Amino acid sequence: MSGIAVGVAMILVLFSLAAGASTSTGGLLRNLLSAEITVVNNTVPSFTGTGGGGFGGGQFNFTGRSGGGGGFFAVSISGNLLSQDVADQIGKMTDVYAVSSALTFVGSVDNTSSFVYGVDSSYSAATNGLNIVNGTMLDSSSSSNVIVLESTLATNLNLTVGSVVDLSYNSTDEGNFTVVGIYSAGETFGPTSRSSYITLANAQNITQNSNEVSQIYVKTDDPTQVSTVASLITSTISGVTAQTANSFTGTASTLSNTLTSFFEVIGLVALLAGGFGVVNTMMMSVTERTREIGTLKAIGAKGGQIMRLFMGEALMIGILGAIVGVLVGGVVGLVLPMLSGSSSGTVGTAGRALAGFLPGRLSVALTPYNIGLSLLAGTLVGVIAGILPAWRASKLDPVEALRHV
Repeated sequence: MSGIAVGVAMILVLFSLAAGASTSTGGLLRNLLSAEITVVNNTVPSFTGTGGGGFGGGQFNFTGRSGGGGGFFAVSISGNLLSQDVADQIGKMTDVYAVSSALTFVGSVDNTSSFVYGVDSSYSAATNGLNIVNGTMLDSSSSSNVIVLESTLATNLNLTVGSVVDLSYNSTDEGNFTVVGIYSAGETFGPTSRSSYITLANAQNITQNSNEVSQIYVKTDDPTQVSTVASLITSTISGVTAQTANSFTGTASTLSNTLTSFFEVIGLVALLAGGFGVVNTMMMSVTERTREIGTLKAIGAKGGQIMRLFMGEALMIGILGAIVGVLVGGVVGLVLPMLSGSSSGTVGTAGRALAGFLPGRLSVALTPYNIGLSLLAGTLVGVIAGILPAWRASKLDPVEALRHV
């Protein structure tokens, strides 16, 4: 029973570590990377108007028109927008962590052409937001005219937090906006280095596209489910295309599966070792009780009865060992986060004193599935390990057995 208990305890801890590592890895990747799915209208945008060679030829997904200056291709705003209600539909789907709507157009900030992004309050959750180097991100609940500028654009215009800029669209002055933040886009050039962000409500008001957006950003609960969620969006909502970062999805899935397989193999090896212990114990039990087996057969016991007797014993060992193993594994699973410094402040003084004993952080997820699987595995190992000894006991020659009487 102790052999089964140790094996079950190890497999429960390792399965729980695998589940915790998978969850932690998914959260880490979600926090490090931007939106995993971008939903756009599946119609082909029509590019019209005149403009310089800053960019053109449809190498970007945005909508809008601009009369604000050279270097930007003027783009027709009709025919490639989405209803904002689509975001609400996506938000109700399973495995969706965050959804954010955006309306993009080309405008002019103090007579300098700029990509203008209108974003909602969920933008940071769905895309990990902007790298704000000065000031703050937009307060989407504010009804005032506020704007966040890319650092290169702010430097070129000699603007700082608190400056007031003039925003225009389609040759129309849309009013003054107060700079509340400046962000860094990293090492970049072209239109990305001349971007600005305003609230979605302001963007819709400026472009006169009420309740319409140009793209919807989606982040999933589990990075391995990106393709599944994207397929669900495309098949469920007509007129949209869900674009995914395939390389990201593959990397996340591979990493998660590798960690899970690693822990599961180690756990199964431990359980297998426990199984050999049960086989050895049961074989010794048969040898030690040869006299009893011979006596039972001499008074008329059948081979099937003898086999059921030993199989019942093996089953009992498996069940009791599995229960003890689950209890021990559960305790170990609760203690490990304390030793690694992953426990919360509610564990008390003793828990905080143990925190940091192990390097790094361990995340353990004791799920009903893992507990049930460990109980089943322990019981099955006990039963399977008892088959050979029980069979040998049932086939024992009573005459040979009686020699030990």
